Formats: sequence, structure tokens, C-alpha cells
Amino acid sequence: MVDVSFEIKGKKIQPESMTDVLDILFLKHVREKIKASVASICCKKHDKQPSILVKGPNLDNLNYEVSGCCEDFINQVKKKIKL
Repeated sequence: MVDVSFEIKGKKIQPESMTDVLDILFLKHVREKIKASVASICCKKHDKQPSILVKGPNLDNLNYEVSGCCEDFINQVKKKIKL
């Protein structure tokens, strides 16, 4: 399963822990969009799935970092993500 986590202002957060309903819905949408983009991808060499960290100083300025078992796989995942 693809792991998607969030870090805002340098702190790990869970969307459900936020107080604004629109922020919760936005982050859940981002998570589901990423998962839908890369759910079918698995490293053929190592049989692993990626981890994606969505981070930024606020919700209006998010970037992502992909972690995986090898550089080829990470590059493959980055090409599939559409934020």
C-alpha cells in the first residue's frame, strides 16, 4: 500500500487532526489523488511500494518527496504523480 504522509510547517500532521473542515477535505483529496496516481506502481526489482511525504510551509504551497527502494523506482513514481 502506498504511504502518503503530511508535514506542514515542519510538523507531521494527520488531516483528521486539523480543525478546519475544508483543510481536512483538501488534504484527504490530495492523499486520494496521489494514491490513485501511483497505486498500481510497484518496483519490479524489489517488490516495494513508494512512500510520499507532502510538505510545505502552508496548505497553499505544498511539494512532495518520494521515497522508495531504488532511484529508478523513485523516478518512475515522480512521473506518475499529478498534483
